[in-house]
Amino acid sequence: MNFLISKPVNLIRLRLLNSFLNFPSMNDWVWTSILLLIFSLIVIPLGIKFKFLRIEIPQISFTVIFRLSLVTLIFPATAEEIFFRIILLPHKFEQVPLIYQFIWASISLILFIIYHPLNATLFIQSARTIFNNFVFLTSAGFLGIICTIAYLKSGSIYPSITLHWVIVLVWLLVFGGYQSLHNLSK
Repeated sequence: MNFLISKPVNLIRLRLLNSFLNFPSMNDWVWTSILLLIFSLIVIPLGIKFKFLRIEIPQISFTVIFRLSLVTLIFPATAEEIFFRIILLPHKFEQVPLIYQFIWASISLILFIIYHPLNATLFIQSARTIFNNFVFLTSAGFLGIICTIAYLKSGSIYPSITLHWVIVLVWLLVFGGYQSLHNLSK
């Protein structure tokens, strides 16, 4: 029984070490930028068309922006990327065949999408309307795809954390996310 527990725990430990100690190359950051551009070209028009996104900059202090930046870097960006990328996806060092990478990436993506409405139902009930919105879930799906590509290509967690963090922060500070979440909590 101990062997059944220790093997997955050791694998996750190795994945964590390799993902955090493997620093992305300049080419990885170029790919990350391209993925961000592709995401933006798809999700922004979609969000505007369906009135989910709107240019709306919150009237908040620099201190609140700074705190929001730090908090979103930790959660959702880092915490979710650790679970949905590092824990669920094979790392480069494992040399897993492409078909298995695709299978695990698909499982991770499905769980990532399901997680958001589940999270709203269980923990952030004020965000239930947003996290159940079709455009939000579609955007989360695209986010999951680009973060997975960045992670699998680079073998580093930093590009996917950066993508996740920047996208959430821009949604909150430029595209009405802060107001939507704040208005729902009143």
